[in-house]
Order: sequence, then C-alpha cells, then structure tokens
Amino acid sequence: MRIVSLAPSNTEILYRLGLGDEIVATTSLCGTPVEALEKPSIGGWTNPDIEKVRSFDPDLVVASDDLQDNAIDLFEDESFEILQVRPHTVEEVFDSIRRIGRAVDREKEAEKLVEEMKNNLEGLEFDSSPRIYCEEWMDPPMASGNWIPGLVERSGGEYFIDEGERSREFDLEELKDFDPEYIFLNVCGAGENVDRSEILERPEWQEITAIKKENVFVVDDSLLNRPGPRLVDGIEEIVEKVNEE
Repeated sequence: MRIVSLAPSNTEILYRLGLGDEIVATTSLCGTPVEALEKPSIGGWTNPDIEKVRSFDPDLVVASDDLQDNAIDLFEDESFEILQVRPHTVEEVFDSIRRIGRAVDREKEAEKLVEEMKNNLEGLEFDSSPRIYCEEWMDPPMASGNWIPGLVERSGGEYFIDEGERSREFDLEELKDFDPEYIFLNVCGAGENVDRSEILERPEWQEITAIKKENVFVVDDSLLNRPGPRLVDGIEEIVEKVNEE
C-alpha cells in the first residue's frame, strides 16, 4: 500500500501501526518519529500541494481535522481512497486511530495502541483537583480546546472550557471567574520556544492565582495539539508539573 499522510498526527499513528515503509509522503511538519523526516514532503498540513500528492500515486490519503476540508474538496474523481478523521474529544481520538487501523488492515494493532493509551492515562492522577488553563495561541489569547479538557479531567483536574469545544478566544472575566491555579502554554507551532514572561507580565491578568504564584509552564505543543499517541506524554508532563508544586 502507498500512503500519503496529510497531518503529523496521522503520520505518528501510521508509524505506531508499523506502516512506516508504506508511507510515500508526509507534510513538512511531520518530524515524529525521526524517520518521518526522510519522507518527501507535500507541503504544509493546511495547504498541501495537491498535484504533488497525486504525483505519488497513492492508494490511500489520510487527512485530519476540519481545517483540511478545503484541501480534501480539491480531490475529485481520484483513483485513491481518502480517509479524513476529525477528532474533537479523547474518545474521538481513540476512534480515529481505530478508523485508520481499519483502512490499512491493522485493526488489531490499532486496538492494542488504543488500549495502551487508555491504560497509561488511567495511571495519571493529580494529587489534588487543580484548576487548569492551557493556551494554544497568545495574540490574541486562545484557550486550548478539543481533547485537552478531557485529558485534564480524566486525571482529576478542572478545566476552563468543555471538552469538544474548539480552541477559542474568551472573555477575560470568564477566565478570572475560573481563576486557574496553573497555566500551560502549548502554543501552536512553537514547540517549547515560548517566553513565559509574556503571560506573567500581562497587566490585566495579575490577579489570577496562577500568575500570582508564577505557576506558568511551557509544554511542547506537539505533545498536546496533535491527536495521536503522544497525547499521553503531554498530559503526563502536566500532571508531573502540578504534583511537583
């Protein structure tokens, strides 16, 4: 099978299912595992080069998220299969792994991966019930949504917005009422290259508990923003940081 992955999360899932050799192209953002860096690129995940995708003569193109709808709409009367997964919750992440597994004849491996993720998540627990806010974008501030609230709540924490909501802007008074005790910066595309002082110095945020106690931490965005196996690593890092305090 010749597979083109249009999203980093799908690339990670496909490798975990043992299909690295069958991936013929990925996006410019697919760097995990490191072997993925050796694959040809079809461009960014929100603006893939459609002609380049066709040039690889794939059997299957795997897309992710609603943000790829426009790209997928450009494929008409193609000879290859297109699978697009759109997870917005933790359970939907699990379901997307199962769907990819079925599409590539790796159902058992996919179910094993899901069970491994579930077991690892069950072993993560906050020592208390901390109020947590994660920020996916800083200008303007946007609360991290989708599956992130679910990850926090499964570990016994409270989160600022509901699971399944898209990452979004918000009224600052809403955040002040929630009064997070911990803030995590998983800024899209920044990795760990985020200056936490930018949020610690926001004048209008100074009465928030996390700011007063300087409980502001940076998490590699690829661990939380990609709906794949490494979500477990992302929430594990959050739990460890909170429990250390």
